[in-house]
Amino acid sequence: MHHVIFYEIGGPEVMKVEPLDLPPVGPEEVRVRIKAIGVNRFEALYRRNFYVVPATLPSVLGVEGVGVVVETGSQVDGYGVGDRVAILPVQTPFVGSGIYASHANVPAAALVKSIPGTTEVEEAAVWMAGLQAYNLITKVPVGAGDAVLVTAGTSPVGSALIQFARDMGMMVLATTRTDARKQELIDLGAHHVIATDEQALSDVVMEATGGKGVQVVLDTVGGALLAQCVACLAEGGSLFSYGAQTSPDITTARVNVPLVALDRRSLSFVDLFELTDVPERFAAAQDYIRDAVARGVFKPRVDSTFGLADVQEAHRRMEDGVLSGKVVITTS
Repeated sequence: MHHVIFYEIGGPEVMKVEPLDLPPVGPEEVRVRIKAIGVNRFEALYRRNFYVVPATLPSVLGVEGVGVVVETGSQVDGYGVGDRVAILPVQTPFVGSGIYASHANVPAAALVKSIPGTTEVEEAAVWMAGLQAYNLITKVPVGAGDAVLVTAGTSPVGSALIQFARDMGMMVLATTRTDARKQELIDLGAHHVIATDEQALSDVVMEATGGKGVQVVLDTVGGALLAQCVACLAEGGSLFSYGAQTSPDITTARVNVPLVALDRRSLSFVDLFELTDVPERFAAAQDYIRDAVARGVFKPRVDSTFGLADVQEAHRRMEDGVLSGKVVITTS
């Protein structure tokens, strides 16, 4: 057994793959032989001590993955040895003993049965992005015909948002930085794509919506783009920020928006635990994601895969910022 651990704050080079000696499985835990691991931006922020939860050293990493049950605790029902399961991001900054590993002890409450018809790598790209996208798209009532703006549409969450919003009948506007990646977002289902380095965001949005603006903006970029997004809101509209890609340190990210721009509009910061901590919404999200994958309207996008021994390269790729889906680590 092996896992990834870091003893100091820093770049990808501080992560080491070392032998793992797990404690006995607790009564409400399951031991999983990890097969595929989803890599997330917040894990890199945590490694650099730029996350909302301060890093404690030494530390492990990992909140989502796919694997096979090899042992169950005495009080675990519903899972047996040999079951393929997905580990959901219900804790932060890591779940159980850490999912960047060949094996992990995981609370049974963090598990779901795997989605039929998906590969391990594909499913490792499903849950974090899917759950956050569902959380965002259901924050306020938005329905068929309403307009929604998604920033960073090529990101894993952005891509899921485009697919979910299109499936729910919304008019989908999405951003990317340059013209070169517009077709990707059109292929995902966006009706209008704005290259923010080359076009005036609010001009395109207002033209596409007949001057009304969008009901909802879902933004992970922050910085100067967030203020531009506020100008795209219709009266009564809502902007939900779920990240700050323009800021290397999430704890220093700031919002600079003229107060009057929020007249009859709202701006909120959103975290995933608003969903996972509410059983009814969490269950509804899981049902929708499973159904969306089964119907083919949510297709997880995998940018690249790396072996566990190449975890440093996986993080370098993820931090590169020019991705076409999820970075996934495999263990076999």
